[in-house]
Amino acid sequence: MMELIFVTFVALAWQTVRARVSACIRNVRAPRAVPLCGDCFHAHVQYAANGQRAISCTFGGGVRPVTLDVLYCTDYRDRNLPLRSSAIGFVREIAPAE
Repeated sequence: MMELIFVTFVALAWQTVRARVSACIRNVRAPRAVPLCGDCFHAHVQYAANGQRAISCTFGGGVRPVTLDVLYCTDYRDRNLPLRSSAIGFVREIAPAE
């Protein structure tokens, strides 16, 4: 009779410990997604040794810290694309001299 109580107590303790360990394993945080600013041409991104990021936006000439994870930005430009060639100032076709 005493062995049965002991075995029941050990089995109950084992199940409790196993449930707590599996709950701790499941509650591990998933890695945060990389914000849109991470691939933007206008972003200055600093990566820390512990995995944190400090992002600043340089659009418009100033440097502004970005304190949230950006999902959509109207000024986004992919840093991996080639630069756009555009004319600056007044462009006028000049006929070649003959």
